[in-house]
This record gives sequence, structure tokens and C-alpha cells, in this order.
Amino acid sequence: MANASKESQYIILLQQLEISLKRGRYVRSHELATRTLRLAEKYVQSDSWKNAEEVMQWLENTADRLTKAAVSESAPSNVLKRLIKTVQEDFMTRKNQGRMHTISRLDSDTKVDYSEELPDLRSDILGAILDLSSELENGAESIAEDAEKHINANEVIMTIGRSRTVEAFLKRAAKINKLEVIIVKCGPFYQGKDLAKSLTKSKIKTTLINDTAAFSMMSRVDKIVIGTHTVLANGGLKAIAGCHQILLTAKYFNVPVLVLAASYKLSPEYPFSAEMKITNRFVSPEELIDYKDGDMIDNVQVYAPVFDYVPPELVSLFIFNMYVSTTLN
Repeated sequence: MANASKESQYIILLQQLEISLKRGRYVRSHELATRTLRLAEKYVQSDSWKNAEEVMQWLENTADRLTKAAVSESAPSNVLKRLIKTVQEDFMTRKNQGRMHTISRLDSDTKVDYSEELPDLRSDILGAILDLSSELENGAESIAEDAEKHINANEVIMTIGRSRTVEAFLKRAAKINKLEVIIVKCGPFYQGKDLAKSLTKSKIKTTLINDTAAFSMMSRVDKIVIGTHTVLANGGLKAIAGCHQILLTAKYFNVPVLVLAASYKLSPEYPFSAEMKITNRFVSPEELIDYKDGDMIDNVQVYAPVFDYVPPELVSLFIFNMYVSTTLN
């Protein structure tokens, strides 16, 4: 009965997560990553698998299933694909335990039989999931610890919309150095207003501007610090709508751009590839246009995309919770 209960638990969690993705019932990609990791943990704890091959097959199938549920969300797939790599490494470590030479990296040309049943593999995978869970929980704090290395005294920082990671980063920097923050409202959600309220409560000098005012304010800016929805395999970003044009302005004024991202936002997908699963999401344009203007609405098409693609050449520095890099190579 206990085993049946564990099996039903991960099935129920999978169904709930799939419904949330289809209906858009989630707030942040961090929430999706956490729920996906909990789902994987319940599966590994169950008796639904016997070897690494079955675990990896389930992870791959689940990643595809969740991607189909919401093609614009990459966090669940990113987490599960990282777990596939972890299972491969744990399998090889356990298989080569006790030998003089262990395999430290997997050769893509070497065929490995993952169907072999190995003792203690379950505990190894659960330990890796626990480590990843801790990494998810402390990701923003780990990134914020580097704030004083990148933000100098009396600098003017521009950011776009509201990112919890950027918020923690700026608040940490403000404890060490005096700074000023210019926040672009970022339509159609205008989450920049919420960030402005939060930073003001922390006694940080804050200026809130419309998206169209970014160019006129850029000459005052020392650095741009933004979060992102996804970091693609080529170093490009899937970021909040409006980022592309603002970062083009930053390049024109030679303003460095710092991108803060937790590891679960790293995607193996390339933009514009034949197997591209990176798509945009559109929301109601009610915040962009007043519906009382009925005559105009009848004659125009109004789109409100959620994301922008930002090419890698517009990014100066990536700050992850694991390391800092100018490129992803």
C-alpha cells in the first residue's frame, strides 16, 4: 500500500503541474522549477523504476510532456535535463567504484548500458536532488553575495521591470555602497512599479521611468542589471519584453549589461534551430490600449508579447549562483 501511495503521489503531482502550465496558474519560473524537482523526487522514491535507463527515460518523457503543456516555459525542462546528466554521472561513478581509474566525464561516442541495476543508485540520485533543491532555494542569495564586487559607490544602475534576483542584488549592494537605481516600468505588466516601492522602502534612491524614456536617460547610467527568463545555449536571452531595445540603447552608449540568472535558467536549446521549442507568450493587451476606444480597436491588431530575444553580443557579463562569466563557453 505504501509503494502504491508513493507511485500515486508523483502521478498526481505531474497532473497538477501539467494543468498549472496549461492554464497559466503560476507566478514565477522558480516556482515551476521547485515543483518539478519535487515531482522528480517523488518518482525516484517510488518503485516505478529499477535502473538508470528507466529513470532517464521517465525524466526525458516528462520534460517533453511539460514542454508541450506550456512551450514558452523552459524551467521544468531545464531542471529535468540537468537531472538526466546527474543520473548518468551517478551511474558511472557507482559502476566504476573501487576501480583504479574512474570516468570523470562522459564520452558521447561511448555507448553505456544504463539498464544495469546498481545498489545505492537511488540514494545517490536523491542526494543530487537534495543538492539541487538547496541550490534553488539559495540561488538569489548566492548571486547577491557578489553585488559588492560589481557595483561601485555612487553608481547609477538601470534595471527593467521586477526581478526578485535583481532586487536582492541591489539591496545587498546598497548596504555597502550608495547607489541610485533607474527602473523602467516595463509594459504590459508594469512590474517596475512594484520594484520601485520595494527599493524605496529600503532607502535606495529610485527613479521610475516609462519604457520610451530609456534612451534619454541612458547617458546617466553606469551599468544595467537585469534578470532573465532563460539563458539559451548560444548565450542569448529570453528576457522580458522591452529588454532588446533597451540593451541596444545600452550598446550605443557603451553601458555594460550584467545578467543575473540562477542555474535552472540555463537551457540547452538554441534559438532559431530546427528543433526550437523556444516560443513567445502573448497576454491581453488591455493594459496597452483603452477598450473605450472602440472605433480604433475594430481597425487594428494589438499584440502584447511577454518575451524578447536578446542576442549574446548585447550582454557584457553573466552572474550565476555557481560562477561569473563573460560567455557561456
